[in-house]
Amino acid sequence: MPLQQYQRVKKGELNATRKIDPDAIIRNMAYLLEISPNRWMSPFVLKKTSVMWLLFWGNSLIWQPAPPAQRELFILPTNVTTPKLDPNGDLWYEVRFPNGDKKFIPSVEVTHVMINSTNGIWGRSMLEYARETIGLRMGMSATQSSIQGGGLNPSAYVQVNATLDKAGRERYREAYSEILAGSDNAGNLAVFDNKVIKFEPITMQFRDAQFLESMQSTDMEIANFFKFPAYKLNSGKQSYQSNEQQDLDYLKSTIDPHAVQWEQAARLRWLSEADQKTNYFKFNRDSILRTNAKSRAELHAIQINSGTLTPNESREIEDRDGYPEGNKFVMTRNNGPVGTPEQGE
Repeated sequence: MPLQQYQRVKKGELNATRKIDPDAIIRNMAYLLEISPNRWMSPFVLKKTSVMWLLFWGNSLIWQPAPPAQRELFILPTNVTTPKLDPNGDLWYEVRFPNGDKKFIPSVEVTHVMINSTNGIWGRSMLEYARETIGLRMGMSATQSSIQGGGLNPSAYVQVNATLDKAGRERYREAYSEILAGSDNAGNLAVFDNKVIKFEPITMQFRDAQFLESMQSTDMEIANFFKFPAYKLNSGKQSYQSNEQQDLDYLKSTIDPHAVQWEQAARLRWLSEADQKTNYFKFNRDSILRTNAKSRAELHAIQINSGTLTPNESREIEDRDGYPEGNKFVMTRNNGPVGTPEQGE
């Protein structure tokens, strides 16, 4: 989602909100967030990498060096960063850089987003909470590979009419193990000599095979940790209308808790106290709720006819040029106050 800067302004007696345009000369925050956050990354890469650190380490740290350095946004790797409190209670971040140097960075230069925090200073990875579920999943995958790789015939025993030493047992094991050599031999005819008294394969019982189906429920448990909708994992209901509603729930339940924290942290760290009164940052959540052309046209028609958007504002959303008379608000006049005389009476 695009993260953009807005400003509340006065237009006469009316309050208005305008979007701050990127400025490459002064490298304002709008430019860093929409065009180029630093000399290496695009805005998309910066946000995606930050989210990866957030999910796997519980913390996302974006550093804006103080002047006279060029205005840029850098990601501080969480695995080499440690929060420290000085004797005055001020928060610093101890960072170990690739060249081995250590640097203490004041918290006012760092935009810190965290999850699963127990102290408000440092977060915990989502996977720490899901460790038991992840461990169960790994065990299931290993067991499934072992069992299915053996054609669902994990073992057998052979009883022979002889006394065998270790070497003899190995010869029998090697001679008859090819019967269990995998799914290619499943159902084949086994041939034994007169020394073999009994051959008994140990097959999987039905109730034991059923536990493999529980892997799907484990996927659902992991999705629940991340508040991730089931239909995105090809599970649950798949109708288009239902998925559209689930996208709304996905935005509110999964995305918003992170987006709101970003917006609040950005306003606190990237704006001066004076600018905080009138400026703020906001993700464009409409980018999550993209609809088809027909639905968008119907929505634009409703917004234009209700005086919510001007025709040119609607055309701008669709990346189309405006026209001279398109900046006027319009509204249908089919309704009027009760008791108003009709025209001509």
